[in-house]
Amino acid sequence: MGAPAASSLSNAFMTRLVKKPFPGMALAVLGVMLVGGVFSRPLQPASVIVALGLVALTVLIQRAMARHLADEVVDGGDHLLVRSDGIEEKVMLRDVAAVRRGFGNNPERLILTLRRPGRLGDTIAFIPKGIRWFPYVEHPLAYELRTRAQLLRLHT
Repeated sequence: MGAPAASSLSNAFMTRLVKKPFPGMALAVLGVMLVGGVFSRPLQPASVIVALGLVALTVLIQRAMARHLADEVVDGGDHLLVRSDGIEEKVMLRDVAAVRRGFGNNPERLILTLRRPGRLGDTIAFIPKGIRWFPYVEHPLAYELRTRAQLLRLHT
């Protein structure tokens, strides 16, 4: 049932995309809208104000959605090695209180709630490896991590 030692659980490529180029691409599209609004004739001040508001809202949403994503999560058997923004933390699986799927996120995310907060806080969110075509049921990795955490709590 346990995963092999030192196997990566997170999709590092998708995490880099979500954290780096996706926010920039969204801002580029909104920037084009802003420039189009400024250079339209006659000048529409409302369109410039709306575009500036959308740029600010997009920046806030993108930061909130991607800020908490771990860069990498590696399975070490009875623990997870989590790397995020230069911080590396060893999280014991028995300290995982809950494993849930982030609802409404694309790509899909798994969120681990910890019994005790560590250097990365009391939750660890990451994009799991693989593509699921039917994301409306529980992620198999969420089930596996939850089961392993429960077994470790019972036997330690």
